[in-house]
Amino acid sequence: MSRAVRGLAPRSLLQLVLMAFLLVLLPLILLVYQNSRSLEQVIGLAQDGIEGAVRDTRRTSDMNDLALEMERTIRRYAVLEDPELRLSYLRLLERYRGALDGQLVSVDAGALTTTIPRLLIELVDLAQADGSQIRQRAAIFDQFNALTLQLDQLTREQVDVRIQQVRQHVLQLRRQLWWLSAALGGVSLLLVLLFTYLIIRPVRQLERCILSLGAGIEPDDRPIRGPAELVDLGERLQWLHLRLRELEAQKLQFLRHLSHELKTPLASLREGADLLLERVTGPLTPEQMEICELLVHNSFRLQGLIEQLLDYNRVQQVQVFKQRVDVRPLLEQSLNAHRLTIEGKGMQVQLEVEEAEPIADAHRLKLVLDNLISNAVNYGDQGGLIRIRSVQAGELYSLSVANSGQPIPEQDKARIFEPFVQGSQERKGVLKGSGIGLSIAREAALSMAGRLQLSDDEAGLVCFELSLPASTDTDKDKINE
Repeated sequence: MSRAVRGLAPRSLLQLVLMAFLLVLLPLILLVYQNSRSLEQVIGLAQDGIEGAVRDTRRTSDMNDLALEMERTIRRYAVLEDPELRLSYLRLLERYRGALDGQLVSVDAGALTTTIPRLLIELVDLAQADGSQIRQRAAIFDQFNALTLQLDQLTREQVDVRIQQVRQHVLQLRRQLWWLSAALGGVSLLLVLLFTYLIIRPVRQLERCILSLGAGIEPDDRPIRGPAELVDLGERLQWLHLRLRELEAQKLQFLRHLSHELKTPLASLREGADLLLERVTGPLTPEQMEICELLVHNSFRLQGLIEQLLDYNRVQQVQVFKQRVDVRPLLEQSLNAHRLTIEGKGMQVQLEVEEAEPIADAHRLKLVLDNLISNAVNYGDQGGLIRIRSVQAGELYSLSVANSGQPIPEQDKARIFEPFVQGSQERKGVLKGSGIGLSIAREAALSMAGRLQLSDDEAGLVCFELSLPASTDTDKDKINE
């Protein structure tokens, strides 16, 4: 059974859409057809009822007139004894008999069905009598007229009953049409929802896959179920994910090998430069001392770049350990590392840190703080201000690092967190950066379920804000993810 259903299922998006339109329109077509049939039935019932009522009413009215005309004719015959009047009476009697036969077919006359025909026999015999006998028996017409009027009244009552039945039938048909319309409309709505789900479900799956690819997380490995075009697109997205993962692995391997390969010759270069600078090989001229200092300076710069590459590689690979972290000691360590530069530039540091503790990885948080403080020191004005604030609001812990200096241009704000991208601002520190510091900081913040972004909260200052989950009294001292 399931194979048969799968065999009937549409294999392409076009087939699915066409089937959806057909099945959704089918109940509506059935509704229109049923409504037209019901309307024809109502029209037929009304027409038959009206025609029958008019015919029966007109026939009884004619019978009343015939009865009166028969009585006048037979009375004239009793006086004049004209054979023509007798024949006319018999013709009227025959017409009455024919009308009565038709009326008894349409109307349930009850006892009148036998009473009136029996009385007609007596009226036929009356035509054979002479004038005196007719006058003596003329009272029979009073009974005949009374029975005719009774038949007329009975006919009108039954016509009213039939009209009422037609009205009830019309009302019943209307209720049936309402129920049928509601049922078929509900079926159409259910079909619309079903086919909407069948189309939207694979589209939502594709959307989640695309968002997962954009966020750099593992997408859902369940296959796309739906039309062939969307299934093929899901397979291509899965292939793209595998390809991106391979490229990411190659990138990390390249950074790891590059960092390792650079550290070995750097160590030899640093050692040789230090030996020369310490005059182990003999005295140096001022020009040689300047060259040695240049070698040492650039070796430190190269070491900083290699350490940033190692940090970037470590952020991508190392497991995150989340725990309650005291931020103040980490800030003091980072500020001490830049103390000479801060003092050399005459910068003022304002530290406004609450006792609250975020849930974070201590090493990665230290990495973020180092990069933010390094940026504030190197891009800050001579004699400027560095303001570090932290605040906890509910379940969110926020820390901002702001510095006075040249604002970040609008064209740089969109790409400032991308790896190896440096803004158009001039770095005022001793060493030139690599352009991956903020990228490392943002990656580290994201890995701790946090967020790093530019903020406009500090008027006149360039401000970066770090948001992390805040610890509460119910948190454990250490949470491993």
